Amino acid sequence: MSLCAKIYVIEDDYEYRKRIIQSLNDYHSNFVNFDISSIDNHLFFFKDLQTLSITDTDVFIFDIDLKTTFTGIDLATEVRKKNHNCSIIFLTSLEDKAISIINSDIFPIGYIVKDGTSQANMNNSIHKLLTKVEHQLKDFWTENPDIVTLKNGAEKIYINCKNVLYIESLKGVRGQILIKTFSEEIIINGHIGKIKKLLPQDYLMTSLLSYIINLSTIATLDRANGIVSFSNGEQLNVGISIIDKIKKAL
Repeated sequence: MSLCAKIYVIEDDYEYRKRIIQSLNDYHSNFVNFDISSIDNHLFFFKDLQTLSITDTDVFIFDIDLKTTFTGIDLATEVRKKNHNCSIIFLTSLEDKAISIINSDIFPIGYIVKDGTSQANMNNSIHKLLTKVEHQLKDFWTENPDIVTLKNGAEKIYINCKNVLYIESLKGVRGQILIKTFSEEIIINGHIGKIKKLLPQDYLMTSLLSYIINLSTIATLDRANGIVSFSNGEQLNVGISIIDKIKKAL
């Protein structure tokens, strides 16, 4: 299972809050399951904070100007009294004010300047910050036995094996491997034999010479054409003999 992180959205403007939640829902993570909690009545949230159990994996998105007797800064200060490690993001109309907050004792991971930008621009801003949140939570999700660390030169690449469809040695390109997941293609330098030694998961078939197949993601096997079809519609042409080996493994 992915690590679960709860996101609290405290924004008094209903339409803007909807846009934020849409951006959060549009974010895809291989490692963290973000559970979004929209606070419909921010006026009661100050009181709710007194009894709220806050963990290191929680994320708070605070609008600074809540147009009431307290601000998002006040709420963030209360959060920090209870937990020093959770992630805080500020929404603000004043960029210079946001910068001063970043240098205060609240230590947010960043801010989003509220303006009339498109949904695509909002997505870009929020998704960059969620990637930053993921990095901060790395010590939590790397404990997951389905997460493996691969090296690509000096770079470390983290793979959630549950999201892998297949891994193959690239044909005609020596020393390069393609990792195909539900959402992306990753090419790294290396040899598939060494990768196999890092993958003890029983749902991964590592006995094939040039492929590693995630058996749990297979939808159908077409023996006549030598094609593996996966649950997301992706297809891989492996040939009849490999289809027979996969059938035996299944």
